Amino acid sequence: MRSKFILYLSLSWLLCLFLALAFYYGGEEGERKIVVIENGLSGREISYILEEEGIVPSFIFRLFLFLSNQDKLIAGNYFLYPGEAVGEVVKKLTQGPSYEKITFPEGFTAEQMARVLEEKGICSARDYLDLINKPELFSAGWLGGITNLEGFLFPDTYYFSPFTSPQKVIETQLHHFEEVFLPHYWLSRSSLSLKEVVILASMVEKEAKRKEEKPVVASVFINRLKQGMKLQSCATVVYALYREKGLKVENLKEEDLKVASPFNTYLISGLPPQAICNPGLDSLLSVLYPQKTDYLYFVLQGDGKHAFSQTYEEHLHYKEGNNP
Repeated sequence: MRSKFILYLSLSWLLCLFLALAFYYGGEEGERKIVVIENGLSGREISYILEEEGIVPSFIFRLFLFLSNQDKLIAGNYFLYPGEAVGEVVKKLTQGPSYEKITFPEGFTAEQMARVLEEKGICSARDYLDLINKPELFSAGWLGGITNLEGFLFPDTYYFSPFTSPQKVIETQLHHFEEVFLPHYWLSRSSLSLKEVVILASMVEKEAKRKEEKPVVASVFINRLKQGMKLQSCATVVYALYREKGLKVENLKEEDLKVASPFNTYLISGLPPQAICNPGLDSLLSVLYPQKTDYLYFVLQGDGKHAFSQTYEEHLHYKEGNNP
């Protein structure tokens, strides 16, 4: 009798150990997958989907649901890993759809944002970029007269679930732009249109990496516009080279300044037709509230700062590497 009791006890411990391993310790996790759980599916049907995707065996999943008395699984799109512990899988399905943290740095272009969104499994890069050229599909009244959404896709950290529609992603970014920046624009009573502010801010974003220099760089561009001078922004040339020729350059050559493009501000007068990136709040505010200066030129120095000047002669002096 005693030997049978010991046998049963041993088997019970082995069963508990097996269940613990099965439920809480997964195998080697594979590459993350997006698993879609549609509305109205039963626990059994969900278990088959998880097994087909290689996440967890159907029997183990159903057994865990039975023993843990879990029956409220939430439909949605989930990031799951093959070999993930069934306890963790059930926890995710009872808490609701997964969300991915997406960070768009200041100065990112729409193309760069689209690439990140596709890599993270949020939406198609192509579909996202298609909508950038269709601002009329979005209800924001302040977009009147805007033909491209580059510049208005506010760079920040967002949380999106997998397979979010690109329209929803863009609507979220536009709403954030509206909340964070538009009140500043309306209060400033700027003589510049919203589109002009965004285009100038995108140029400031690419030209000035230091926050304290942005209002000064903005003043240079605004002073040149007032005097009818070409803006001659190297950042627009870099953008033009990529847009027209697919070239990514960091150090411009003299011949690069001749690239035929409506974005090349060494050739065109006034502003380019649209923003060259999506500027952050600091750059946008620098255009609304530029530092009052008489500067018409700036050039990057070896220490990472810019030298600003009022005359071309002074500009050439700094361009040759002389300190201010």
